[in-house]
Amino acid sequence: MFRSSRYSYVLIIFLSRLALIQFVKIEMVEERVICLSQNIYPAPEVTWATDPPTDSRSLQNFTRKTSDSKGLFTIESSVSMIGNTSDHTYFCSVVSADEMQVWTASLHHQDELFGEEGSGLLVPCMVPQPCHNFTLTWTFIRTTESIVIFTYDSRTHRIANLWESKAELDIDQAHLGNGSLHLLNPDSLGHSGAYICTFYGFQMRHQVQTHVNITVREYIIKCSNVFCVIFLYMYLSNILVITKIYILYMLLFFFFTKYTYVIFIICNIIIYCREKKNI
Repeated sequence: MFRSSRYSYVLIIFLSRLALIQFVKIEMVEERVICLSQNIYPAPEVTWATDPPTDSRSLQNFTRKTSDSKGLFTIESSVSMIGNTSDHTYFCSVVSADEMQVWTASLHHQDELFGEEGSGLLVPCMVPQPCHNFTLTWTFIRTTESIVIFTYDSRTHRIANLWESKAELDIDQAHLGNGSLHLLNPDSLGHSGAYICTFYGFQMRHQVQTHVNITVREYIIKCSNVFCVIFLYMYLSNILVITKIYILYMLLFFFFTKYTYVIFIICNIIIYCREKKNI
């Protein structure tokens, strides 16, 4: 009887100290991929894998386990990046001491994506294995500013699209593991930056990072500038009626590019000075 009570007492102490895995974070820092998990007891183990698969000798990891004053463990593991940044998807799995919990996080950095102002652009995001219950988020980062622009919860079917008129996503495809974001009418100032797509599921986190560079259509700028020069010549020579050319230039200005505003202002200053002189 005493022996049974003692074992029960030990079991209660063990369960009271048991701290399950709550999250796994993975990120790429310079030439290394780092995996982190905190506040766990007993100390877990870490395994690494890649897609496409690589030789285990090429995936040498450095793992460090530390404990705090409460005896809870932090585990941090890292591997060297193999080849180019976009060559592989990296998988980090944190396994509990009793092997009852396996949390997996994956990270893929895609090649830089280029697009043109005014032309639709698809930012890809594919999850390795589709899951039934998940949350999908898109985060946009420009310089130091980070903002969640899209969120979808498959359990509640709730959608939050901060860029409703600027971006869209096919929800049916998201359930198949395709969370690609379609930028409808991007511009260089507002849409160039880093895009992070994250699938959250049961003990799973998959992340795809893409840097998008939206460029201005150079030929439009050049044509617009040439048109402005012709416009000034015609106006000063009184070849055409100013009102007609003014309206035409306004249409070109608003529909094609916003980067001719300096020339546009100059045109207006010249018009103002000429009108004032005539008065």
